[in-house]
Amino acid sequence: MKGWMSRPYRWLRRSRSRGQAAAEFSLLLMALLVLMGGIASFAPDMLAAFTIYVRGFYIVLGYPLG
Repeated sequence: MKGWMSRPYRWLRRSRSRGQAAAEFSLLLMALLVLMGGIASFAPDMLAAFTIYVRGFYIVLGYPLG
């Protein structure tokens, strides 16, 4: 593997102690949980706004919404 990906790849493949691996895993897990919480909090509002947008589009075109 040559080129610009060789240095990051070596950094990812380096040996880690058990404590460092546990710390990295816990930080990644916490970031994932925060991301999922943010998506779960804002997804209903985004879906509602998109639904309003789509309904408005169909009203402008004259289609019934039933």
